[in-house]
Amino acid sequence: MDYPKSVPSAGLVNGKFVDENPLTGTPGSLIPADWGNGVTQEILSVIKAGDLTPDEKKYDQLLQAIQSVTAKGWNQDLALPLTALPLPTVATADGRLPITPAGVSTSGGRVSVPAGVYVSIGQEVLAGQLGRSRTFQTSAWSSADLLPSSAYFLRAQVIGGVLTFYMQRGTIYDVAPESLKGTANGASGGGFQSSVLDMCLAWVVTGAPGSVPVVRSIYNRARLVWTQTVNGTGAVFLPLDPHARAARLVAGNPTPSPTAVTSVAFPSTGWVGGNYSLMNPISTGIGSHAAGWNPATPYPCTIFTNNIVNDVTVSTLMASFDHTQLRSLWQSYQAEHNLAQTVADSDELLLSMGIKSHPVTDYSVGIAINFADAVNVQLTWELIR
Repeated sequence: MDYPKSVPSAGLVNGKFVDENPLTGTPGSLIPADWGNGVTQEILSVIKAGDLTPDEKKYDQLLQAIQSVTAKGWNQDLALPLTALPLPTVATADGRLPITPAGVSTSGGRVSVPAGVYVSIGQEVLAGQLGRSRTFQTSAWSSADLLPSSAYFLRAQVIGGVLTFYMQRGTIYDVAPESLKGTANGASGGGFQSSVLDMCLAWVVTGAPGSVPVVRSIYNRARLVWTQTVNGTGAVFLPLDPHARAARLVAGNPTPSPTAVTSVAFPSTGWVGGNYSLMNPISTGIGSHAAGWNPATPYPCTIFTNNIVNDVTVSTLMASFDHTQLRSLWQSYQAEHNLAQTVADSDELLLSMGIKSHPVTDYSVGIAINFADAVNVQLTWELIR
């Protein structure tokens, strides 16, 4: 677009418009219709590209559109193929967005999210092909009333350049749509895992009218691996969410306590039975304990425990989850060797398995692990979706 220099009757002075001057009798410049329409169309094109509806009574739409178009990464050199974008991330310590449920006497209730939480998520630049990662700060949001006795998923995607929350009904085994995005207020299909363009934040199950919905939060990080080193005595919590099909935990103490026996164990609550078998190179048999992970036994739900001071221990646990039944099956393998020994006479192997039930707190807070007399015990936890 340029000044109408090719139109002599426009009356430009030094290439620009001038006002009429009655004192000198100088006429003002004229604005040709083609030029006026062209300028307006240029502005409207930007407004529409920003996914806004032109409104003659609004005077900030051009600014909004420029901000929106810029945020979209309209320059495709800044965009990436959708498959190269990172998964959405919630910038909280546990990778979850705080979600508050509330009961409503005439419906299945509603859920809300707070303002001020940073999240990163992809936005399309070229539909189905290119996108760029964006970071937003959440605004306070509350859902509409939910249907009683229904399963919903709280999701978020970028719509019109704005981070938008919505509810969609579905199951935890729904397959991601080809578009990688869900349908706001859709009647089904909303339980698919977070995609680069659509973040799944929680599985919400409603009950009878007036009851408070049950919220099981979804863990959103670009990498679903959590590591921590623990010392002394205390507890840690392993992130869990309904999309975890399996998980792996590795725990080891390469520098055992010089004065105490270290133990790392699940609290006994929720374990419904299991078995462990103890093997030793110089043992003539295998010690099998059919109630090995039952809370009634002296050492329930053990991840690893040194039998004597200076034992080096490493333990690997694998789990398989059935979230519809709120339970998991665990298999554990522990190897133990005395730090002072150069032979295998003192070595031990512990094989075990157990079944655990999962209360809502396991999804919102995490799976609890207790540790005692730990010295630089390394824990690595990986969710497998």
